[in-house]
Amino acid sequence: MTSLLLAALLSGAATAGVVFDDANASGRRDPGEGGLAGVVVTDGRSLTVTGADGAYRLDAATGLHVFVVTPGDRHAVDGWYQPRRETQDFALAQSQVGDEWRFAHLSDTHIQAGNAWRTRLAFSLVRQHGAELALVSGDLIKDALRVDEATARGYFALYAQQIREAGLAVWSAPGNHDVFGIERHKSLVPETHPAYGKAMFEQMLGPRYHAFNRGRVHFIVLDTIGIDDINYYGFVDALQLDWIRQDLAHLAPGTPIVTLCHIPLRSGEPATEYADGSLLAVNGQSSFRHVVRNHKALSEILRPHNWTLALQGHMHKGERLRQWDGDGATRYHTAPAVDRQGWAPWPSGMFVYTVRGAAIDDGELVIIDEAGDGK
Repeated sequence: MTSLLLAALLSGAATAGVVFDDANASGRRDPGEGGLAGVVVTDGRSLTVTGADGAYRLDAATGLHVFVVTPGDRHAVDGWYQPRRETQDFALAQSQVGDEWRFAHLSDTHIQAGNAWRTRLAFSLVRQHGAELALVSGDLIKDALRVDEATARGYFALYAQQIREAGLAVWSAPGNHDVFGIERHKSLVPETHPAYGKAMFEQMLGPRYHAFNRGRVHFIVLDTIGIDDINYYGFVDALQLDWIRQDLAHLAPGTPIVTLCHIPLRSGEPATEYADGSLLAVNGQSSFRHVVRNHKALSEILRPHNWTLALQGHMHKGERLRQWDGDGATRYHTAPAVDRQGWAPWPSGMFVYTVRGAAIDDGELVIIDEAGDGK
């Protein structure tokens, strides 16, 4: 993406279109296919809701993409996000969901040519356990921090291929390994590169934070990666927090909320890791870089709602943590890694959750290593 194109995309301009009922799932609007009212459309900054005819308008869109927050009984035929342009329609087809259904939480695939079979195996296990969608909480690729553009794009392309071939819906959050070039002393990538930082993730996998509904559950995919010069740390930026406030304003009271992120919001694991020198000072404030330093800001926004489950990654070790906040209890679940790392001797695995109506269970741990270590 050239700097000229990037500047054009970031400039505020109106974007309008229609979200319609794609009855035959053709991806185009045929005669008789009406508009869908009450669907949230956003560029990740501003947010609007479709009218009775399915029409929407964002008067000063500035994001790289426009995306739709899919209703719980719909799926986007041609994708839930599109590059921002003057006119953009979204085709949503029916996607029935029962009173009981399942989803899976995976993390840290660290995909490269030599281990892509592990991600394929994991998605196969997701299907075998009856889950209809997979949530992947970051570190999707081996590394973008300290490599050149061609290498990083190759990893992202390989991950995108696994999604296309997964045979189920896959939603992905960015991890620290998915941030391009910031270790400049190793990557030799300048800060002026048009794909620098999180731009490559957004170019190849879409918005770095977003939301969708499935059944009666509202899912929010977060970006918990802060960047300070050549370092990453756990952080949720102000732009994202403001967007979450807007998103939550359109939820029905009592809607169960599940968040997905990479660097944990809360975890007990850092109690054993403080000695590794992972303290980082940013803007005069020192914190442990492997948890989100401003998790309270997010919690204050979500506390009035039914935030039942926070899915996390990064630690490579499975963990279930429950903390009471005000009137409710949010569960913080960290998934093991799909990939095997020499420094992390714990089993590779994932969690599979069962949803019954509006209730989500504590998940079943599925060990990937026991499924076989062959290609």
